Amino acid sequence: MSLQVPEPDRPQMPDSFGFGLEQYPFTPLDWNDVARKVSEARNYWIVTATPSGKPHSVPVWGIWTDDGFWFLTDPKSVTARNLQRNPQAVVNLESGDDVVILEGEFELINPTAESTGAFAEKYDMPWGAEQIPVFRLRLRKALAWTEADFPSNASRWRF
Repeated sequence: MSLQVPEPDRPQMPDSFGFGLEQYPFTPLDWNDVARKVSEARNYWIVTATPSGKPHSVPVWGIWTDDGFWFLTDPKSVTARNLQRNPQAVVNLESGDDVVILEGEFELINPTAESTGAFAEKYDMPWGAEQIPVFRLRLRKALAWTEADFPSNASRWRF
């Protein structure tokens, strides 16, 4: 899976935020820096929807490999059950000062030696991944910014 990275643009922000974007020069973030942050993060927040539409948020461990976000979860977990009914989800890094938000649909894939090896290496623990579903995000949109340079560097990519 090779990710074709589009040019970033500015996310839309309501006037009620109190500033007009035209007064701030757009200095987009570099996608490679955003992907590096995702790759280096230890914890990620995944938001899914229950069958009734109620949001469900949970921290998970994950990897960024083959230009995509992957994570493992027990097939009986609320997150796995939610994704099997509705694959649309949001993934956030932990920081509110160095923001990365990934939106898309998760697909259930068969674990590979490469993916389970990447998990084992990153988190320094063995995996019984042959029984644990692997979910890969098909990225549709990404948002990123830093609090220090907001709103000038608030960037959006549509895939």
